[in-house]
Amino acid sequence: MNAATKSVSMLCLVWCIVMSGADSTANAAEVFVIANKEIPAESLDPDAIKKIFLGDVVNWDNNEVIMVVVTEEKEIHEAFLKKYIKRTESQFANVWRRNLFTGKGAMSKKVGSGAEMVEYVAKTKGAIGYAASDTPLPADVKIVGQ
Repeated sequence: MNAATKSVSMLCLVWCIVMSGADSTANAAEVFVIANKEIPAESLDPDAIKKIFLGDVVNWDNNEVIMVVVTEEKEIHEAFLKKYIKRTESQFANVWRRNLFTGKGAMSKKVGSGAEMVEYVAKTKGAIGYAASDTPLPADVKIVGQ
């Protein structure tokens, strides 16, 4: 095998690896927005979701406080930000820092996993978060954004 053939073979191998990784990330990154079953909304449009998670809307229609919950699972969090918030992780964090330091709001609650997210949302009145689309949900949690 000559040097040119080896280079072409190596490029093909690298391209295949990159493409297979991109495809699995896209499939694993499907998310939906979940909320405690007692919130007054049955569904939320993407603009309402964005306003809630950026701290622009802090109360539900019944004047109950909205409890925003985010996950530390990087892939799910980034997929959520891309789909609904249209910001990077650092931009999202800066919005919440600004909200905190201007007195506009408190930092969102952070959980470590999808299971913790579902558990927290289920037991917390007014809570809203997000989860991977294949996450099993108990009766205390409803999907409000897909």
